Amino acid sequence: MGRRAEKPMDNVTKISEYKKPSSTRKKVKFLGEQEFINAQTGEIHKMQVTDIEERDANFHKMWLGHVLESLDMIGNQKIRVAMFIMNNVNSDNEFIMTYRIIAEKTGISLQTVSETMKALQESDFIKKIRNGYYRINPDVMFKGGKNKRMEILIRYREGE
Repeated sequence: MGRRAEKPMDNVTKISEYKKPSSTRKKVKFLGEQEFINAQTGEIHKMQVTDIEERDANFHKMWLGHVLESLDMIGNQKIRVAMFIMNNVNSDNEFIMTYRIIAEKTGISLQTVSETMKALQESDFIKKIRNGYYRINPDVMFKGGKNKRMEILIRYREGE
């Protein structure tokens, strides 16, 4: 059995060549010519009118409950600790529990809980206020309205 020659990959983008699209895209629509009155002189001017609409790109909506269920099915112990935290955050985006209690409630070793909590703090997912009292970064996860989130974001950044 001989080897087949590989065909060149015409019109196919290689993974190493892929470039992420910009964060926004524009929709440009030419509306045609319209007349405008100069408010200072009263003169009428004919102008070409273009409507440019900024659109978000690379924005993903996630349904946290479904994501957490999936991660629980495929995840390791550290993911389960993170999920436990996300499921037990109060309305002020706080998680109040010691490492020992997390370990007892999840059945995960104290060492794994400690390693996970350290990693979550280093990645700015959570901030330790004091032992057993943490605040989840509202830029990562928050349930509630904009005003409440902004209030909690200020507290998070100040490290209250």
